[in-house]
Amino acid sequence: MALANRKRVKALTRQNWIIAARKTLIRYGIENVKVEPLAKLLNVTPGSFYWHFSNREELHQALLANWREANTGSFHRAVEAARPDPRNRYLAFVGVWVLENEFDPRYDRAVREWAQRSQKAARLLLEVDADRIQLLTEIFEGFGYKDIQAEIRARVTYYHQVGYYALNVKESQQRRLKLSPFYSEILTGHDFISELGPDELKAAFTGDYQFENLL
Repeated sequence: MALANRKRVKALTRQNWIIAARKTLIRYGIENVKVEPLAKLLNVTPGSFYWHFSNREELHQALLANWREANTGSFHRAVEAARPDPRNRYLAFVGVWVLENEFDPRYDRAVREWAQRSQKAARLLLEVDADRIQLLTEIFEGFGYKDIQAEIRARVTYYHQVGYYALNVKESQQRRLKLSPFYSEILTGHDFISELGPDELKAAFTGDYQFENLL
């Protein structure tokens, strides 16, 4: 192995392989997340893969863990950073979808397609969906909804967004900001953002807006 290639192999980290796997999964599907194509993408020999993973299955496991952290951890971080007012917590959650700062819908869609072929991916997907819906349920409980009422509102909120991605709806962020007050009133039963301008609404999605009175 040439000196330059040896240095590159040593410079590559486990995370580099996971990132390459993520890009390949999103673009080409799990059937193409293989050692040789990834090595070509990273410009190294296939043998360098085994410095970081014992086999392809281990890489797949690491990829699923990365998806869970990236695309579900973002919801928890946003909600935990929001003010305790349920309006702020709701907007923080929805803001992850609308602004896509830490959330990649293509990654979610790719894992959902993967779950059609893999029981392991399917089991994790069920756990993640349940976790996100539980977080939304707690937010709706903050609005005063009890038990099944909170859960059903959470489900409707979540399922409509999953459907949005499944149908590959294409809307600009400006359009999504414009429609958000209408969705919010239907889903929460409260009209609390219709008077906000685009900049105020964007600030609310990132947790930087303070409602004058507590709900």
